[in-house]
Amino acid sequence: MSEEIQSKIAAILLPGVTTPAQYIGGEINQVHKKYQEGDVRVALAFPDTYAVGMSHLGLSILYTILNRMPGVIAERIFCPWLDAEEIMRRKGIGLFSWESRHPVREFDILGITLQHELAYTNILYLLDLAGITFQAEHRDEKEPIVIGGGPIADCCEPVADFFDLVILGDGEESLPAVIEAIQELRGRCRRRELLLELARRFPFVYVPQLYHCEYGADGTLLSCEPTEAGVPRCVQRAIVTDLENAIFPTAPIVAHTETVHDRIAIEIMRGCPGRCAFCHAGHTKGPLRYRSIEQIIDLAWQSYLHTGHDTVSLLSLSTSDYPHLAELTQKLYQKFEGRHVGISLPSLRVDRQLRDVPSQVANVRKEGLTVAVEAAGDRMRKAIGKRVTDTDLLATMRSAYEMGWRKVKLYFMVGFPGETQEDVLGIVDLSDQIARLRREVAGQPASVNVAVSWLVPKPHTPFGWIEQQRLGYFQNARSLLLEAKMRQKGSPLTLKFHHMQRSILEGVFSRGDRRLSQVIEKVYKSGGRFDAWDECFDYNRYIRAFEECGIDPDFYAHRARSAAEVLPWDHLAGDNRPQLYQRLQRILAG
Repeated sequence: MSEEIQSKIAAILLPGVTTPAQYIGGEINQVHKKYQEGDVRVALAFPDTYAVGMSHLGLSILYTILNRMPGVIAERIFCPWLDAEEIMRRKGIGLFSWESRHPVREFDILGITLQHELAYTNILYLLDLAGITFQAEHRDEKEPIVIGGGPIADCCEPVADFFDLVILGDGEESLPAVIEAIQELRGRCRRRELLLELARRFPFVYVPQLYHCEYGADGTLLSCEPTEAGVPRCVQRAIVTDLENAIFPTAPIVAHTETVHDRIAIEIMRGCPGRCAFCHAGHTKGPLRYRSIEQIIDLAWQSYLHTGHDTVSLLSLSTSDYPHLAELTQKLYQKFEGRHVGISLPSLRVDRQLRDVPSQVANVRKEGLTVAVEAAGDRMRKAIGKRVTDTDLLATMRSAYEMGWRKVKLYFMVGFPGETQEDVLGIVDLSDQIARLRREVAGQPASVNVAVSWLVPKPHTPFGWIEQQRLGYFQNARSLLLEAKMRQKGSPLTLKFHHMQRSILEGVFSRGDRRLSQVIEKVYKSGGRFDAWDECFDYNRYIRAFEECGIDPDFYAHRARSAAEVLPWDHLAGDNRPQLYQRLQRILAG
């Protein structure tokens, strides 16, 4: 079968698409295993394009780990772009793996990462192209076991019906354990019995079809309880306690074509000490774990030797909180001195420690400093958990300009509870002050890009109970900011805004329940896919789907939850709910 598919890909698909290199496979560092010799065959799918998926560190980590397991073959799957989809449907080419070109439907396991809510329709896109039944409870014994995992696995109810099981938390140890159990069990029991045993055996495994949800007359969730004995009432997150010795890819695959991030990515720590009130990752990725300087340098060096990439990106939720950042960056610079390799830092938190970051990383390539400010005033930052002042930020910027930085990107968010018009306008005032501060150091203002996003209340955070601001509020805030910039004569600022309608939909699906699965299916069947892409997104398609399903999106996005309400993620690692609610009350009181 793979030879037939390979022939069609070469003769029909590749000549008909705009970027054929993304479908070729056979890249540098690709793992070569014979499909026929695998005892368990796993298709690792990223629900977006090749360019996006190949930049994702989590996919690379799991690909490396699984292919080291005896008897296990792991191959990559990505979403074909629209031109490829048209050809594949017209010529009868099913979704295939990038390594062996085998049909995805023939794999034993299909793993799909849950990255963000606007990728939900792409989950169905993958299943549809592969010829796999959408609803997990209706799949037959020959179809792959569909496993979900990733950043939003612990709030996955809107897509729960599409997965046989979902793994919560870190995947480095949990996914191999589940695969080993499947190796052991699959010849001895049928599909549902196998899933039941996995749910009983592993506290981090969630099998949605083993839970029943009840709803009240007002539409709120009354309960979501297991239907079988031995299945946990509350599923827990898997945690890798020893990050230092966790398997990490030192020979990641080098893509044939340009990707979103063509660089070496090294995760230097996991977790975040900040725990900002709006941040899902900050509340769910704990506890704090660090890699040693020696380990990071070795991983970076081995990756460089295997790829030739000229940038090392130090990844974490808050890189400025790595306790040995100054020593790490200095030793990395020494290791790569003379090789024209740059060191990249992701978005940095604004706090007292940030003052020292520019001097700590004086040898970092000065492409631009990215800082997550979030709110423009001290009062609002304190409320959301960023206990810092404008003094810290301005001291940081001055130090950065003195070290040679000329470009700055600032991230802000609008829509916090208790926010005033002055808070919104403060974004332009503070950004302009930051830009003009460089004139005191270098004679010219800095080039400052201001990225404004709209608050999406997230599960497992203190804001999980609040209502999201409506579209009109965001539109008014955007107008205020643009008008304020116009009043700043000769302003060096560039304002960019996140898509408002997409933020509203994120607000719907991030805190949604299983009833939203029918909306996702209708949106997909009416043409929805790649909804995070501007050229594909159609807000009206979602509105029509909500109307056809008789579901009011305002119920999910623009409604405050009561203290007693059962939340759709309470049974998914929701055991810290009392502390989160208490913190919300302190924020609102302040």
